[in-house]
Amino acid sequence: MVISGQRPARRRRLAAGLLAFGFLAASSMSGSPAIAEPPPVADIAAPVEIGGGRSLYLECHGSGRPTVILESGYHDSSDLWTISDVQPPVAEEPVLPALARTNRVCAYDRPGTLRYTMDQGSITNRSTPVPMPRTAADVVADLHALLTAAEVPGPYILTAHSLGGLFARLYAQTHPDEVAGLVLVDTFSPEVPAIFGTQWPAYRDLLSSTGTQGDPAAERIDLEASIDQLEQAPPLPAVPVAVLSKTEPFGGLPATMPAGLTGEDIEQLWPQVQAGVVQIAPQTPQIMATGSDHYIQVHQPDLVVAATRLVITRAAAPR
Repeated sequence: MVISGQRPARRRRLAAGLLAFGFLAASSMSGSPAIAEPPPVADIAAPVEIGGGRSLYLECHGSGRPTVILESGYHDSSDLWTISDVQPPVAEEPVLPALARTNRVCAYDRPGTLRYTMDQGSITNRSTPVPMPRTAADVVADLHALLTAAEVPGPYILTAHSLGGLFARLYAQTHPDEVAGLVLVDTFSPEVPAIFGTQWPAYRDLLSSTGTQGDPAAERIDLEASIDQLEQAPPLPAVPVAVLSKTEPFGGLPATMPAGLTGEDIEQLWPQVQAGVVQIAPQTPQIMATGSDHYIQVHQPDLVVAATRLVITRAAAPR
């Protein structure tokens, strides 16, 4: 649960169910035999072996390319793409099933991430635990192995939340031929240490500790090493990018903050972080999620869906 380390103020109710959509058989033309469409792609909701005695939980629904890969934020499992907590007139359908109406969509659990079931968060038992801390390169290697093992077809649109944006960017820079676009949902950026300056160590500690209750199995990311990996990687490929940014304060900050850091400090600096994200590619739209806190995908899932479809459309445009 990345940038603020916040957890949703209350556990969101799980979506009524994820919808899978197949193809309809083509109707026959007069005097011509019917031509069958390809069979629907099977849904996935199970651990997938990625080698080395490890497996990662993967959930995929829908059909159609490009495939959308949903990357969660720090400490968060894939649950937050399948739930929503909104009030009309915002569309209530969560991000994953909404996008699955038109495209293949997949989300997965990184090891050590928190599930949001009932009223209690718990570390996922759906993916094999690994030693912590890890780096962004480890996450990218896992995701690549997972998509390969599960034969998830590319190209991919990477829709990522919070620290997941760092992972998505490194994936695109590491595997440029596989990525067709990026949607960055209130994401972390490599400029964060410079923006926070002397407050960076306190902010780093806040991010790494929030929501984990000191459990050694909980996800911990070496942020400095991960930022270095992104900066040393090849340039971002020329793909369309869209950015969504919150307007409301981070929720769930601890009552006792690290010394030298306040919630007001974070709020004042966060717009600079988002401005840096917008600059990563030309003509990147920034969509302000008015009325939403950091968890835009939960509070305004239709905005995330619309931004993802915008990037899909731009990725299909002739170049």
